[in-house]
Amino acid sequence: MSGDDQPRCPVDHSAREAWMSSMSKGNPAGAEQPGAPSQSQATEAQPTPSACPVDHSARSIWLKNAGQVTEDVECSSDKQADIPHYSTDVALPTEREQSSIPRTGTEHNWVYPSQKQFFEAMLRKNWNPHAEDMKTVIPLHNSVNERVWNYIKMWEKDQGGESCGGIKLTSFKGSAKELTPRAWFRSTVLGYTRPFDRHDWRVDRCGTEIDYVIDFYSDDHPKLGPQILLDVRPKLNSFEGLKLRVLKALGL
Repeated sequence: MSGDDQPRCPVDHSAREAWMSSMSKGNPAGAEQPGAPSQSQATEAQPTPSACPVDHSARSIWLKNAGQVTEDVECSSDKQADIPHYSTDVALPTEREQSSIPRTGTEHNWVYPSQKQFFEAMLRKNWNPHAEDMKTVIPLHNSVNERVWNYIKMWEKDQGGESCGGIKLTSFKGSAKELTPRAWFRSTVLGYTRPFDRHDWRVDRCGTEIDYVIDFYSDDHPKLGPQILLDVRPKLNSFEGLKLRVLKALGL
């Protein structure tokens, strides 16, 4: 971890101009968004991810605001102990939801930001947020985090983490402008649309650190509406990451 007392939330979705551009292009009915992996591709042939637990209009609000959620939204591992400083009197909830994601080095889980934290973080970046949208942005932000963690747990199943109480999340960072090798190949060589965001999560498995990379793609499903597709896999920067990828390729 970087050592910050209040690090950023694992998935901040700072989805900038590329994200808004990809959504504005639209998609023919029934067609897959160019460059966006199918549900099975996006999760390395793992079980299809469930849809976000919100209706179509809520998903649309999320996608409209996805590029505006900033990187400086703070999270805490100490439940509700860290009281954020608020600079506005906007009437938004300050309650924070505890995630299911354990934090390395503590007995607590990561805690998601409140609606007011998100709103003020967006204000600091001059994004002109709408307070009424926060009730949609927060649940979807949290839902995406949980989906990412569930896919990481699928990769880590039966790899030894159970012997010490389960894997934990050590650190994370957003790198929207840095394409992964897979995303670069798909966009540059095959001509598909780039992912709108990329994050790197470091997981602790009983003292062994494994890095994971997540590409985020947009998809305008003809029936389900705007979707966020996740391509979650171990990075090939360690023996453990390489081993997990080989085992998955072999169907083991």
